[in-house]
Amino acid sequence: MTRALPAQVGPATTAGPASAAAEGPDPRRWLALVFVALAQLMIALDATILNVALPSTQHSLHFSDTDRQW
Repeated sequence: MTRALPAQVGPATTAGPASAAAEGPDPRRWLALVFVALAQLMIALDATILNVALPSTQHSLHFSDTDRQW
């Protein structure tokens, strides 16, 4: 007995999760990574500036060490 071959041999042509995975990762992922890295840089920079300016601000406003955290 011989077997009949299917009419279509090859990758599926339907658009869905399987075909999206076959295309590879989204090229915009690098843009997202840049935005996340810039946001993290801004947070670190803000914390650094605040820590540098805090003693002079405390002195100018006559805050105690306990009140400085507020």
